[in-house]
Amino acid sequence: MTTYPLKVIRRRQETDDTASLWLEVPADLRTAFAYRTGQFITVEEDIAGDTVARQYSLASVPGLDRELQITVKKIPGGRMSTWLVDTVQKGDILEVAAPRGRLYTPADEPRHYVLLAAGSGIVPLYAIARHAASQGAGHRVTLAYGNRTPAAIILRPEVDALPASGIHVEHVLSRPPDGWDGEAGHVDPAYLAARWDTWTPDGPPPSVFLCGPEDFMTAAEEYLAGRGIAIDDIRKESFDLVLNDDDGEPDLLVPEDCEEAPAACARLTAVIGGEHLEVTPADGEPLLSALLRVSDEVPYSCQEGTCSSCIVKLAEGQVRIRPGVLQTLRPADLKDGLILACLSRARTASVHIDFDDI
Repeated sequence: MTTYPLKVIRRRQETDDTASLWLEVPADLRTAFAYRTGQFITVEEDIAGDTVARQYSLASVPGLDRELQITVKKIPGGRMSTWLVDTVQKGDILEVAAPRGRLYTPADEPRHYVLLAAGSGIVPLYAIARHAASQGAGHRVTLAYGNRTPAAIILRPEVDALPASGIHVEHVLSRPPDGWDGEAGHVDPAYLAARWDTWTPDGPPPSVFLCGPEDFMTAAEEYLAGRGIAIDDIRKESFDLVLNDDDGEPDLLVPEDCEEAPAACARLTAVIGGEHLEVTPADGEPLLSALLRVSDEVPYSCQEGTCSSCIVKLAEGQVRIRPGVLQTLRPADLKDGLILACLSRARTASVHIDFDDI
């Protein structure tokens, strides 16, 4: 995986365990670091003799912010998050891979975006809220943001400024102090049931974005499905996903209809940063594993289908892909040819994928 040195030009402590870092992108790297709202970057560092790479959502918005901003919360046992929050200071250099991911695709027609965040899940949703409000396309934005206490609210000055852009914001605290004038409780199905008709009194179903702990998102997604929200209208960014597809479900085929008969793959080609790679995968070998045998430039991290670093566009051929991919991508993504290379295996004699066209 190719990384580039970026300087930390600003640092701000958000909470006891969370810090924001602003990274300067030099003029000669602006093309490499062109990004879309809601994407993430991978930070790589040698920590205690091990190369550690982790993904962090961008709080910044292209066209509105000059620097890249990540906001990092320490997690128990998290070597990278602990290092970034406790050690990294203004002037330090981070090794960073180019932005990846496809959480958010702006709509041309007016939409109602409902953003449900918990804890550090605010980071990409804050960026989406700002972008949607800045487009002048008639979008409505509703943000419900859950935390335990006021001291735990991340990016609070920025979030509290969102209503000035026409965004409806609700802070929800599970341990509100005396005198708290916001909402109390959790952003859970009970809260959504109490608020949903107020948020969405009429019009087409909203586009919903979820980010936070996995249990929080699972409960919200189940509630939304019960309200008739289509799976393609529910997008989520996961920080602690564990892929769960061991219940015997058959692999998915992308594309679903393919005239070529199943065959051993003799030629896997990939575009990465404008360069072309070619390899012959072993029978049943994931596309990512095959590419890593011939290049260390391939974007990846977890190799387990949870980080989305290896999202690619399938340009030619057919693949079978583990059904757990639907915990990360949506059916509409698969129809668009988007797949995760780590979960995909070639099904035709020739397969061509593109890491750049996402």
